[in-house]
Amino acid sequence: MTAAHAYGPGEQDREPPKTVLGKVGLILGAFKDDDFSLSLAELTARTGVAKATVYRLCQELVSGELLEREGHNYRLGLQLYEIGLRAPRQRTLREAARPVVENLAQSVNNAVTLSVPHGTELLCIENFGAHRNRARASVGGRHIPMHSTAAGKLTLAMLPEQYPPDAVIPQLRRRTPRTLTAARLPEELARIRAQGYATEVEEHRAGYLAVAVPVRGADEAFLGALSVVAPTAGSNVPRLLVALTAASEAITSRLTVFEAYRAPW
Repeated sequence: MTAAHAYGPGEQDREPPKTVLGKVGLILGAFKDDDFSLSLAELTARTGVAKATVYRLCQELVSGELLEREGHNYRLGLQLYEIGLRAPRQRTLREAARPVVENLAQSVNNAVTLSVPHGTELLCIENFGAHRNRARASVGGRHIPMHSTAAGKLTLAMLPEQYPPDAVIPQLRRRTPRTLTAARLPEELARIRAQGYATEVEEHRAGYLAVAVPVRGADEAFLGALSVVAPTAGSNVPRLLVALTAASEAITSRLTVFEAYRAPW
């Protein structure tokens, strides 16, 4: 992989930051969803930072438990995961949603995920029931494709200002013959906004479909997408939609209680 993977579109030719903090951010951000560990050479190529500097900063990050050594390679440390769990909004949402998501996975007997907007991507923060089928839904902490999943399409539809089509279209990649194309994107997002939920049938993975509904806060703001991933054969989309809607409403009710309990008197 090249240095382009560490940057957004059109950013690979930019000068690396001059501050230590900026360089640390590039090193940590160089790890992508499928990377278990990276070598010093890979980190240097992806960040554009001098090899000696990357090596020195990696040693300091290992000392701080933000990175771990894996032979001659480096991997993200557990300290980063612990820090991420302390993010107030996501932590409160996870606390409110966890029992509801777990119960939903048991009732529909399929994988259920809860995902939230994260910069220009969608981040899975909760996942239950992936063992019940072979869908291999995204595990917690993984980024989710925006255009080929029900959760991603729902987020694009609900947050058009955060995810403008001009920024999304260049990133479209066909995963199956049914994956949404750029020409169909505006009409699909308009339909999702009108009906209030999203579906995909074998757009992300052959043999599987997904249904997603919004999770909202007490102020009706869109917080994330709750979705079920199930085998196409034998799945009843209306039944899944009813179960998802009830679960989403339960999460909102729990969030309202959590926020009221934590509000200063």
